[in-house]
Amino acid sequence: METNQPEVSVVSGQPSAPQTGSATPERVPFAASRHEIIAALLLYPLAYGYVSQWASYSSAEMKLLLAGFTIGFVALTELLHRGVPRKQESWVWLGCALANLLSLLADRGQVWGDSTYAFLHIFAVWWVLSRSDTLLEGGSGHLLPLDALDGFVLFPFRHFFLRLRTIGFALSRLRGKRKKPEAETVVWSAVMSAAALGLLVWAANLLISADSGFAALLSEVVRLFRFEWDIDVTEFTGRFLLSLPVGAYLYGLLGGARREDKAALRRRSGAIAEQMEALRGVPERVWLVLMALFCALYALFFAVQGQYLFGAFAGAPAEGFSVAEYARQGFFELCKVMAVNFALLWLVTRSSREDVRRQKALRALCLTLLAESFLLAVVAFSKLALYISCFGFTPKRLQSTWLVCVLAFGCGCAAWSLAAREPSESGGRVFRVWMYFGAVTLSLLSLY
Repeated sequence: METNQPEVSVVSGQPSAPQTGSATPERVPFAASRHEIIAALLLYPLAYGYVSQWASYSSAEMKLLLAGFTIGFVALTELLHRGVPRKQESWVWLGCALANLLSLLADRGQVWGDSTYAFLHIFAVWWVLSRSDTLLEGGSGHLLPLDALDGFVLFPFRHFFLRLRTIGFALSRLRGKRKKPEAETVVWSAVMSAAALGLLVWAANLLISADSGFAALLSEVVRLFRFEWDIDVTEFTGRFLLSLPVGAYLYGLLGGARREDKAALRRRSGAIAEQMEALRGVPERVWLVLMALFCALYALFFAVQGQYLFGAFAGAPAEGFSVAEYARQGFFELCKVMAVNFALLWLVTRSSREDVRRQKALRALCLTLLAESFLLAVVAFSKLALYISCFGFTPKRLQSTWLVCVLAFGCGCAAWSLAAREPSESGGRVFRVWMYFGAVTLSLLSLY
């Protein structure tokens, strides 16, 4: 383990002075900033509202609670990350999250249905990672699965008790202040008196309900203070207890992302890159043979099934097929073949002994494979277009159109990356563009 890395201040998030003359650095006591304390307190009602919208009795109530929670979530994130440089990428994910929220509030979401709710959460978490600059590569990229693991699992549960520690720190600091004991006494006396008076009024109401004679005696006096509970105590208690772990999880994500050591995350990314480089050991001739087999397989498929595959371009299905049979048969299989090709390209580019861009023959075969994949996307789209022209447009068919477009765009991005002269010119940047395209178009479709 590295022991010479600088300590990071828990309050400012900046590296502290390095320890000298000692093998074991001194442990920094826990401390929380004013913004962290405010966020920890506000997350209690915010988490309760989030839990309440799960069990809301009406659509209007659910929408109000969801909108309030989302606005509060965004506000607390900005509060906790004041002073953290903003990545321009963060606006993309925030915009996608708000588009899905608007879809839910406006009762749109005909394309994705209930999945819109899940997309809102995914984009919100990704926005936090981007806003806090805790994405492993400094931005979205090939390490997407590990970033997702950080955002949804590691950060929240690693800092699960951070809110409790923050509240404890605030209370200990309050007890430690003895400069104005009179003011503290007044505050605590007022709080306790209000609690006792509330219990007194509650007890009086219960006694009035229990005895009609007592009710007649005190009816005029107690009438001014009597009130009805609009919330079931059992229901309130259940929601509140459930909101405690939910709030701890949310604060673990927001506050934990703020406290994560950015330098350590970059080192982790570098270590993963080094491990990936260690996988490079397959000679060029091996991949040349294998890629040639794939390209030949697809060329033979196009040659044998050309009339069947391209029948949609003529506006009519292949002979012996109805329009419905022709359009539906093979559509998703073609999309799956494209996914297989993406997996193959990942293996080639990651395991080839030398970078594919510097091997002319292998790069040519990779580009050929991408061209064939793009042609498969065009064929699938033509099938879908023929189906829509004959049977009409539906939201589910729009889902299929989106899928084909994303796959086709991915082919273009991969070709762009392979065409770059040096690896530094493409890589994660091209993958990030593909992510933007998929996320933004998905969010726009949620408004349909």
